Amino acid sequence: MTGMERVPMGPPWSVDLIADLHAGVLPPEVAAQLRPRVEADAEAREILQALDATLEDLRSLPPIPMPDHVAARIDAALAAEARPAAPVVSLAEARKRRNRRLGLGGGVLVAAAAAFGIVMVMSPETRQQPSNNAQPPASTSSAVTAEPPLALQRDELGSAVGEVLKAQNYGPLETPDRLAGCLQGGGITSSGKPLGISPINLEGKNAVMAILPAGLGQFRLVVLDPETCGPDKPEGVLEDETVGQR
Repeated sequence: MTGMERVPMGPPWSVDLIADLHAGVLPPEVAAQLRPRVEADAEAREILQALDATLEDLRSLPPIPMPDHVAARIDAALAAEARPAAPVVSLAEARKRRNRRLGLGGGVLVAAAAAFGIVMVMSPETRQQPSNNAQPPASTSSAVTAEPPLALQRDELGSAVGEVLKAQNYGPLETPDRLAGCLQGGGITSSGKPLGISPINLEGKNAVMAILPAGLGQFRLVVLDPETCGPDKPEGVLEDETVGQR
């Protein structure tokens, strides 16, 4: 079967097909032949423009504070886990356990919110703003104030979607071109910059997690090894999965 035979006929085209074209998940040879036809059709072009506008709106949304009563319950649970016991559990470890319990549900929640044009960033630190008179504590070194990358297990990637969506930090990959080369090495097609990207620690290994669009209400989570990824290097892709509503 040739590439031409695989290209859906139209117009009209379904919204799902146009969304897949916009997300860059169609085979390259199909997308190359389909895009000029879709862009030449006024109705289909309006859908592409609406998808572009939706992504821009999502990126520009400010964080939404967590309700105080929810934050209080989480803080109380974290404090209980951090209370000295055998073995002693640090507050950071307690937060990690909380994220693990959320699991894929956190990723599905964000994906569902994105489908309705809303992103909820649930972070205890955002529920209170410091007063004008408050003075930030003095730091003695950058090592004290630097936030360590998210520490995740392979089955916890969905719980990190909310945090990574807020970031455009290429970390050791440094540039969009380097990211594009790493995605190419894994046979992953994507157009434009990722919805979110951030360094993470995957089971003790330094890595970079990128979130790519994967159709309406879905995200493609790709974890790359910055030391080995690149064109023609599929071993540099550590994880590749899709989360959200199907």
